[in-house]
Amino acid sequence: MTHDLGKLLRRNLRYVVVIVATLVCVGFAAQTTLEDVFEEIKSLNELAKTTQSKINGLEKDHLDLKHEYRNKLKTIDGLKVHNRNLRLKIRKQEDAIEVLRESIAEVDLIESAITPLMWRMIEGLEQLIALDKPFLLDERTKRVTDLRELMGRFDVEDSEKFAQVLRAYQIESDYGRTMDVNQKKLELPDGEVHNVNILRVGRIALVYQKLQGDETGWWNPDTKEWERLPNSYNTPIKNGIKMANKQLTSGLFEVPILPPKATEGES
Repeated sequence: MTHDLGKLLRRNLRYVVVIVATLVCVGFAAQTTLEDVFEEIKSLNELAKTTQSKINGLEKDHLDLKHEYRNKLKTIDGLKVHNRNLRLKIRKQEDAIEVLRESIAEVDLIESAITPLMWRMIEGLEQLIALDKPFLLDERTKRVTDLRELMGRFDVEDSEKFAQVLRAYQIESDYGRTMDVNQKKLELPDGEVHNVNILRVGRIALVYQKLQGDETGWWNPDTKEWERLPNSYNTPIKNGIKMANKQLTSGLFEVPILPPKATEGES
């Protein structure tokens, strides 16, 4: 468009020269004054300036439109990339939704089986305490009672119930790796009740010793009764009590244990 307007301008300028020459000739013939000729030339110059201004304006508009067009192309390319990324995200989200649906189905299945499992675990814990050595019986039986009450609550999630059952099992497991001592009144084999120290050594042994340290006994897992031990156990058990109370550096001491039972076929 700029090229065409330039050609038009040059053509008009040629026309101006021709017109001027013609006017001069005609003027002389018609006795036209020079002022009229210069006035006409001035009008043609103004026309040329106006035309050039329009050309410049059209050229600027052309460049602006061209720049805008390129920007639009860049925007379109960016939108294409963005849309491609969105499609990928949507596809991943759809895959994640499908996984969640499958997980929800599995959760429903697990929840239908977890409650019976928890009840069996509580019953197993209760049986363990009944068959185990009689230490911390009040605390341990209360823990089972609390679990049974917890199972009947509808305001507690199954996950929390299961966590509490597992915690009870963890506590019972820890008893097998720890040692403690506590004082209590105990009916001894002679039928009299005395204040004694009860020493628990993991789940290996449960022994008692009078506070004076002159009598020691143990819980016999076979007879399910407290039995007196020889006096040779007095000092070792006294040391064990001190170790449990952090009054003596941990070490080895003698405790009574049952010999392994012979299996069938062994002499």
